[in-house]
Amino acid sequence: MRLVSGQFLGAFERRRTAHGLALADLRPTVPEHEVHTHTHDDAHFLLLLAGRYVSSARGMPEVCDRPALVLNPPGTTHRDRFRGLDGRFFTLSIPADAWRSALHALPDHAVKLGTAALLAAHRLCDELRRWDGASPLVVESEYHLLLAEAALDARERLAAAPAWLARAREQLQDSGAVTPRLSELAATAGVHPVHFSRAFRARYGRSPGEYLRRCRLERACALLHDPRRPLAEIAAQCGYVDQSHFSHAFRRAYRLTPAAFRRLVRRA
Repeated sequence: MRLVSGQFLGAFERRRTAHGLALADLRPTVPEHEVHTHTHDDAHFLLLLAGRYVSSARGMPEVCDRPALVLNPPGTTHRDRFRGLDGRFFTLSIPADAWRSALHALPDHAVKLGTAALLAAHRLCDELRRWDGASPLVVESEYHLLLAEAALDARERLAAAPAWLARAREQLQDSGAVTPRLSELAATAGVHPVHFSRAFRARYGRSPGEYLRRCRLERACALLHDPRRPLAEIAAQCGYVDQSHFSHAFRRAYRLTPAAFRRLVRRA
């Protein structure tokens, strides 16, 4: 089964086009047992807004029940589907010529993208609801941000990292509220600190410190989905001095406060 550009297994609530890009707000209409393996001709971003979603995209949980953004490149073949028909999703479909002319090396496999891309997709979804004469420019700007974030993900996954570099990266991901020293990371890797710093930046496109900041922000975003968790508690768990420090870092990275992020993903 092949789905042409802009075609999905759902009913359209709203849809618009801008510069060849197609935006749509949809609800699933095909029961899970009736969804068969299918292929999408063109690339698209899919933003899960509500419901329980099963996806084979890299980085997705077995069943996703919170807001998430997936990039499906052209020719993606999968059996992604909703558990039940009470879900909702937003899509941004990309024409083949626009994908080919992108100024980035983009993923060649379906992948879950990070928080910066997730927020850009949420802004596009909001734009679809309040469309006006300026909307095409907003869409174009957010689209290029999405491509840049997808390219960054592709860069990190281009080739298997050396085992020693992967070990150090995992140490950063698991560091929680404790900030490791560069000498500790290099010791974990078994290399000199200077060599470690250069190799880490070359492989992941950022310094170890910058990567740690990103890991902490991603962890904080996951915790923010639980409305019962106080912001001060999240700040402490993710290594920030206090709630004010956390809010400042979050706003600098994502252009909105943690509380605004929590409202955005809840109202979707």
